[in-house]
Amino acid sequence: MSIVGNSMVLKSLVTLLFSYLLTLLFGHFFIKGMLRKKISQPINPDGPQTHFIKAGTPTSGGLFFIAGICLSLTLFGNFKNPYLYLPLLAILLFGLIGLIDDLIKIKRKESIGLTTLQKLAMQILAAALLFYLYTKATGKIDLLLNNSDKRFGTWYPMVFLIYVVTIVNAVNISDGLDGLAVGIALSPLLLLAIITTLVGIGVYKADLLIGMAEESFNLLLVLSGVIGSILAFLWYNGAKAQVFMGDVGSHALGAIIAVSALLLKVEVVILIASALFFIEVLSSLLQIISIRVFSRRLFFMAPLHHHFEKKGISEERIVVRFQIASALATVTGALLFMTKIG
Repeated sequence: MSIVGNSMVLKSLVTLLFSYLLTLLFGHFFIKGMLRKKISQPINPDGPQTHFIKAGTPTSGGLFFIAGICLSLTLFGNFKNPYLYLPLLAILLFGLIGLIDDLIKIKRKESIGLTTLQKLAMQILAAALLFYLYTKATGKIDLLLNNSDKRFGTWYPMVFLIYVVTIVNAVNISDGLDGLAVGIALSPLLLLAIITTLVGIGVYKADLLIGMAEESFNLLLVLSGVIGSILAFLWYNGAKAQVFMGDVGSHALGAIIAVSALLLKVEVVILIASALFFIEVLSSLLQIISIRVFSRRLFFMAPLHHHFEKKGISEERIVVRFQIASALATVTGALLFMTKIG
């Protein structure tokens, strides 16, 4: 590795550490403030009975881990580089959508905020803005699926929107147990950081990156900030959770995973690495189809983690097993990636 590569990796590790410490500090004061003001997560009355003991737990904790990311990047990042400001903008845009949803829930004291159509419309607009800004910053529009982008032609913008919105909603649906969504997301985020490092040192060529090393290391700074911040968030969100991330957090997590995969041109690899999120979505989809077509349930409750809760498996055990499965899915994605550089 070159001297420049060494310095950038070191800078990324420092960013991770600062993001962790800042988020840990922000989280302490955020939780104290939310408890003092008695702002908490409305509990779904149709959910598992075990969730009612969580009444009064502060929500929208994604706000303080986003703050940790932003401040750490302010200290160490280059905001003129599109591979730093675009992923960060994705976090902020989708985090804002989630925050609006959280605020509506808090105001109404209900577990449902924005309607599905309202949320979807806002997500599509946010993804469209990101697509426009990316093409404007780089002058490129052909950026998907392992050099097969020509196959999509004028359909590419639609594919971009579907990819981002699907991953954001998959993460959002999976956020239902203490530490679950963050624990599942950690493995694919680590894989993205490793791939970004390999691009920076020249082991793997991602066709999208303008200056290769410079661009990839700016993206690595963002991913390092995210990893550091969610590790700190997990400190508070692990069972029994002191705070929930809310839609503001789950939307931001989904956005950074999706946009990073698009920038690195490893969309399929990350789809495999994020398989647990899509299993959760699939369980909900199958449940809806089964109820509407056959008037019967496939699962005790969807998404899948609630099914296991209804079977009497403890929340902590479900979360650990899902995290293990996510790690194995990420290893599978990594093996696919190795075939690309082998």
